[in-house]
Amino acid sequence: MQRISVLVADPADLARQGLGGLLSAQNDMEVVAAVKTVDEVVQQSITLSPDVVILGYGFSESDRLDATRHIAKNKPWTPILVLTDRLDLDSFLAVVRAGAQGYLGGDIDGARLIEAVRMLSAGGSVVDHNVTKDLFAYVGARSAGMSGKRSSSLGGSPLSRLTPREQEVLRFIAQGRGNKEIGALLGISVGTAKTHVRHIFRKLQVSDRTGAVMTALEIDPARITTAA
Repeated sequence: MQRISVLVADPADLARQGLGGLLSAQNDMEVVAAVKTVDEVVQQSITLSPDVVILGYGFSESDRLDATRHIAKNKPWTPILVLTDRLDLDSFLAVVRAGAQGYLGGDIDGARLIEAVRMLSAGGSVVDHNVTKDLFAYVGARSAGMSGKRSSSLGGSPLSRLTPREQEVLRFIAQGRGNKEIGALLGISVGTAKTHVRHIFRKLQVSDRTGAVMTALEIDPARITTAA
């Protein structure tokens, strides 16, 4: 069994060692490096190409965003999990726009962190449940403000470019499902699922799964939250 390679980053020695020890104890995971600075995590992400990068609680928000942007720019397919003590919508939106695929708060336990790493490595995304309510309120407000515009211009929106199958895949992406699970649910191969995901990214002009979901939610939430 191929293990999930994880790069752990946190300025605090104890936090870094704790995260590394927890993940290294899993049979399906390997911590390939544990670093403490923004420069180190960016450089090691490029050099090692880990399956998942974890940015720990010890970074300031500006450092966390800086690291996320640089990793996303140089390794756009590498999932980034942000751990933060500041759980709010503005912070979440900032890290998502910077390129992160995971966002979890300080009250998570080890099991939840391990589950998140596995989900991200499989192509999924993870959002702390404490942010979800605010996220939907935000999207709802944006949608209400765009409702008239959407009804008249939806035919020319990026979502209209998606095939029915790609819209199905996008709904599963919005549920946080990885490529393997999407393939099983749709009765297609993992490779075919990956191809659909790439086509969705290209048509929506985004670079990752979180960006695809956010774009779809802002244009027409019903398209990805209801069955076809």
